[in-house]
Amino acid sequence: MNNYKSKLQTASVTLLIASTLMACGSSGSSTQTNVEAEVSAQTPATITGDLSSSITAILTVSVSGKLNVTDEQSDEAAFVEQANFSTEYGAFTLSSIGNWSYSLDIENTAVKQLLEQQQLQDSITVSSLDGTIAMVEITINGSQQVASSDFVASSEVSLESDGVNTGLDAYTLIENVFAQGAIEAPDIYAGNHQDVQHIIEDTDSIVGDHFVFLAHRDEDQDKDKGPSDRQRNEIKAYDKSPQETLAYKGDTFQYSWKFKVSSELELTSKFSHFFQIKARNTSNDNSNGNDDQPIITLSGAQKNSTGNQLQVRYSAGFDESGNSTGLDKNLIETDWSLITDEWVQVFVQATFNEDGKFEMMLTRLSDNEEIFNINEQHIDMWRGFDDDDFARPKWGIYRSIVETDSLRAEEEQVRFADFVIKKGTLAQ
Repeated sequence: MNNYKSKLQTASVTLLIASTLMACGSSGSSTQTNVEAEVSAQTPATITGDLSSSITAILTVSVSGKLNVTDEQSDEAAFVEQANFSTEYGAFTLSSIGNWSYSLDIENTAVKQLLEQQQLQDSITVSSLDGTIAMVEITINGSQQVASSDFVASSEVSLESDGVNTGLDAYTLIENVFAQGAIEAPDIYAGNHQDVQHIIEDTDSIVGDHFVFLAHRDEDQDKDKGPSDRQRNEIKAYDKSPQETLAYKGDTFQYSWKFKVSSELELTSKFSHFFQIKARNTSNDNSNGNDDQPIITLSGAQKNSTGNQLQVRYSAGFDESGNSTGLDKNLIETDWSLITDEWVQVFVQATFNEDGKFEMMLTRLSDNEEIFNINEQHIDMWRGFDDDDFARPKWGIYRSIVETDSLRAEEEQVRFADFVIKKGTLAQ
């Protein structure tokens, strides 16, 4: 550690002297000769790795990467650390071993006004201990949602992992945000699969710390209902959750998160839901539908004719007699392989009314490719009957297991990160 500090101080002083001489235009002095001799005696380090990345304004709030440094002087093969260093459009952190993260300042005026197909560039200088410098370039892309939305947030609730074997455990983190009872994992219920904790934490170089939801074909059940044709491992907002997470009639909400599914995860022709917007209709009155079916689901399904699909399903509820209206439909169907083994960013904006609005965008993080973009401006998004009724989000794995042979016996994993719920209004 002392040697590291010594090298760091030497690098900083040498750079300072050289910069000062350059600024002053000095020449011919013995001091300059000594500095040049010292610098020339050093073989410059080589810095490689993730020297560029991109981020989508508003939809993505952070990105991370890894730099590598090689130096013939082995004790100089490290980086000058930076801790939450303010950049033009965000903040940058770099560890001595090269792990870096960048957080976008979503309140920055230029970022907030960035439109689709527009870009900003944030350039960050990094340095190794011998003074070799390199630039990390962050490209900030505008999004269609920023261009089209007049949403003004009035509250924000977020849920983030704090890493493996550090901080709080996954269940405590979740319940601190959504309240006790917000977890519907098999190990919570007596008689269900209690040998394994079904929501754990992990980390990677793409999104950093995140949650991992587990599913087991032959062991997991649906809460405390015993063996059935389905199984569930979800988290939810519900009546005991903060009011800022519950959407009442006329409210506009934004939901955003990241998730990743493996190409090995197998689907059935029935349903595998990863996100739901569910209604809570206390009286279960059918005059405006009821809460039996989710209003919106993000799902995967096996289709014989087209292969596996990623779907956004919409349920129009029931008529006054409790019968299906026949108006249910898929708002989008696209190739499942477009998202497998990739982190994707999901953004949803919904206005909860009979004549409501629903927007949903899914973007692949590795190349900023837009997978789909839904914009429904006149859609029934309300199933309530009383003033106390609301809509709420759910995330996780809720799937049919009736087609058992279509599913793997091995453990399945679905990864989620950076849940954000915003309540707000639309400017007139």
